Order: sequence, then C-alpha cells, then structure tokens
Amino acid sequence: MNAYGLKLTSALLVLALATPALAQDKKPAEPTATKGSDKMDLKKLEDKYWSSKDDDYNVIQNRTFSKTGKFYGSLEYGTLMNDPFAKAKSVGVLAGYYLTEDFGIELSYYNYNSGQNDTVSEYRKIPAAAGVSPNFNLIKSSKTLSMTYTPFYAKMAFMNKAILYFDMGFTLGAGVTDYEQQIVSDDGTGTFKPSNTMASAPHFEIGVMQQMFLNQHFAFRLDIKNSFYSQKLKQYQIGIGAPESSRTESSKSANDTTISVGLTVFTK
Repeated sequence: MNAYGLKLTSALLVLALATPALAQDKKPAEPTATKGSDKMDLKKLEDKYWSSKDDDYNVIQNRTFSKTGKFYGSLEYGTLMNDPFAKAKSVGVLAGYYLTEDFGIELSYYNYNSGQNDTVSEYRKIPAAAGVSPNFNLIKSSKTLSMTYTPFYAKMAFMNKAILYFDMGFTLGAGVTDYEQQIVSDDGTGTFKPSNTMASAPHFEIGVMQQMFLNQHFAFRLDIKNSFYSQKLKQYQIGIGAPESSRTESSKSANDTTISVGLTVFTK
C-alpha cells in the first residue's frame, strides 16, 4: 500500500470511531411549549366526573316539555280504595302553577259519590243483625292546598314507534275533608229514619303523581293521594224510646286513599 492509500485508510478509520461518539452526545430536541400532548389526561377526566357539581352540564336542558312558569288544570276520575265501610267514586278538579321545573303549588277539589259498601249491606241483611249497623261515616268531599315536587323526568320507547316523555313527583299539603255521619233516629212511633249530619275535619295529605306528556299542552296524569284526619263517629242507632241525648260519640283516625286518572292542560 502506498503512502496515499495509507493516509486515506487512517482518515476513514478515525471518522468511523468519531461518529458513535457524536451520536451519543446529540440530545433529542425538546418539545416546544406550544405543542400539546396527544394523550388524554385521565386523572382530570376522573376528577370532573366525580365532582359534586358540574356547571357545564344541566339535565334540565334536555327536557322536551318544560313546565317552568306555566299554569295548568286537571280533570280526574277515580275511586276510594280503603274505607272499610264505604265505596265511592271521585271526580277531581286540580289547578296549579309551576314555579320551576321541580316545584309548584296546587289547589285540588275532590267530590265523592259515596255509599255503604257490600260488607255493610250484607251484614244488615242477616236476621240476627236486623236494625243493627256499624257506626261509620261517608266521605263527601275534600279541598287541599299542596306543594308539588317532581324530581324525576324520563323518556321511554314505545314499541320502537315513538318516544314517550313523563315525569313523576310528590304532593304535600293540608286541607279540609267533609264527611257525613250515618245516623238513624226514632221518629217517636218506633220507626227509625235517617237523620244524617255533615261534619268537617282538617286533614294532612301526601301523594304521588305521574304525568305522561302528549305534547307541550296536554298530558295524562295519575294520582295516588292519601289524606289523614280524625273523624267524629256517632252511634248509628239507639234503642226504641231512648232519648237522643243518650247517643254516644267517639273519634277515630281515618286514612282515605284515592287513585284517580285524568287529563292535564298546560298554558303556553
């Protein structure tokens, strides 16, 4: 190998040995401050999900039929469910106003077409019980002022043909129940005739209601109302010739449960 070839070989060898060292000294470029990461911050997402309040989202915005600021009226028909001595059908008229989507005020009036039930009727047919009847009252009407609270709102599919929207809530109120005390009196000849008297009592009421919306102005409504109050019971019948002043009176706690369905109309 001549001198020129030896010099060229030595130069290439030096260059080959220097290249790895230069590669090791070279550091990767630092990312610029303006370039964002493609990775999702899972910790931040988790904190946002479990936060106690998220102002960015509000379920109320998804309500198809809003009630806030609307007046409404309902007409209902129902039945008295749990009186041990009476049976009754009811017609109810309700009117109210929604202060917000969840809270409102409501005034209701129910009229009852009541009479003695089959238990009382059959008992009075027994020969040994002729002229004898349990002491009982018949509910005639109720008037209630309530607060309404509807925290549940949902939608469901109907046979894959339509979407039905409904809400469910509660009523809490107070009012007056009118009832008729069932009495028979001796007319002085040994003949007993009805001499029923009306009475009233304050009641406390709690209820559950559900509305299924047809559109923004109409909805079907279901109500289950329970009223609690104290009745005055008068002795149904006293003996022949006994003075009226001998008729006894007692009190009992009453719980009237009425289930009714109807139609609600909302204002614009």
